[in-house]
Amino acid sequence: MLASSFILPILLLNWILPPTSDTPPVYQPFFKDRLHAYIWFNWSIVPIEKIADTIGAKKEDIIKIGKRMGLPDPPKLPREKYGKLYCTIIRRNWHLLPYEQIMKLLDWNEEQLAYTLREDDFLFIKLGSFKPKCDPLIFASPDESTINYEKEISEMVKSLFPEGVISWKKDVPPLDFIDYLSATTFPYPPEVLNSDNIPKFCSSYFLQYGDPYQNLFESYPIEYVKKLRSIGVNGIWLQAVLYKLTPFPWDNSISEDWETRLKNLKTFTEELKKIGVSVYLYLNEPRAMPLNFFEKYPELKGVTEGDFASLCTSNTDVQEYIKKSIKTICENVPLLAGFFTISASENLTNCWSHHKGKGCPRCANRTPSEVIAELHTVILEGIELAKSNCRLISWDWGWSDDWIEDIVSKLPQKVAIMSVSEWDIPIIRGGIVSSIGEYSLNEPG
Repeated sequence: MLASSFILPILLLNWILPPTSDTPPVYQPFFKDRLHAYIWFNWSIVPIEKIADTIGAKKEDIIKIGKRMGLPDPPKLPREKYGKLYCTIIRRNWHLLPYEQIMKLLDWNEEQLAYTLREDDFLFIKLGSFKPKCDPLIFASPDESTINYEKEISEMVKSLFPEGVISWKKDVPPLDFIDYLSATTFPYPPEVLNSDNIPKFCSSYFLQYGDPYQNLFESYPIEYVKKLRSIGVNGIWLQAVLYKLTPFPWDNSISEDWETRLKNLKTFTEELKKIGVSVYLYLNEPRAMPLNFFEKYPELKGVTEGDFASLCTSNTDVQEYIKKSIKTICENVPLLAGFFTISASENLTNCWSHHKGKGCPRCANRTPSEVIAELHTVILEGIELAKSNCRLISWDWGWSDDWIEDIVSKLPQKVAIMSVSEWDIPIIRGGIVSSIGEYSLNEPG
């Protein structure tokens, strides 16, 4: 999102952008050149003046080209609403612009973009795990043949969409659903406010995922949470990055404002309790650190991947960090309902999280089940040290089938298991024999 609504602390660790690959960008077959693809893709999600300034054009230059291509008048949205579209802006420009121009489009610095690619729900992985090489896009006034090309696009648009390209209605601007879901629109039956013991938690359609704790009610407005409660939801979840919610013992600078985040989370849990909704935190920990971090702390280093390495959870100092962090969260947020973990996800966390524990001098001599079960034991110890009633739920996402029985047998009895219900369900589609990986809508399991 844009700088006015998404401000990250400056990290003193060397959070660097992934290197640019020699892989060429994906070809845009529907456009004559990058300029026209760039204008088309950004027309409805970035202010026109920012589209222009990023490539050295004037606002009127961009408007003329867009209108000649048959695009409608650009929407007028408050800057903070455009700020919610930062993932879309990055994605649409990933194969069009170099890093420098993406940052200019967002009004970000390098550390902000590097953090987001790394910690905003594995964004870099979702972008293909590489940044294609893109030369800077520099505006040049279109010549007569290019203007004719733009008019051809307009004619094509008119033939396909006789009423014009309508991606929004005049009375319903983009992202209007946020206002609708956040407004009081219907009464809530009192019977649904009764609590039950089975967690039914979900995420917000417009969660500010990377670091939502500065304004949690922006991601979960009370009226929106009431709507969720009215259909049976009794919990919501948030990503928890430990070094943002508690002091990071090896570099406190990256934990700036952690006290404020926990204070905001405490207030948030108190307000949601009034309507029968609990708060859960998603743990994908401990976060891997850039390699330069381990120049000072080599004893903490586990498995290496690219420019990062894991904080090895077989190291007692790392265990103490996790335990103390969980204790700090629980003590400061007494109404927190629980944590759920993913211990083998896209993020590199424990040394066996990517099934490569043999690359760690400590974890090579330990089984995945030992490492993963021990991690949960440490988290549970933090909860119990705080004398908290938090639940600990271990999600089996990413575990190998041959790990599962041994992990479950080693987990403390208090740890609940959440499973991917449709994993490995055999299917036949169009005569092709296959199996479901995850998140299937037509094979729920």
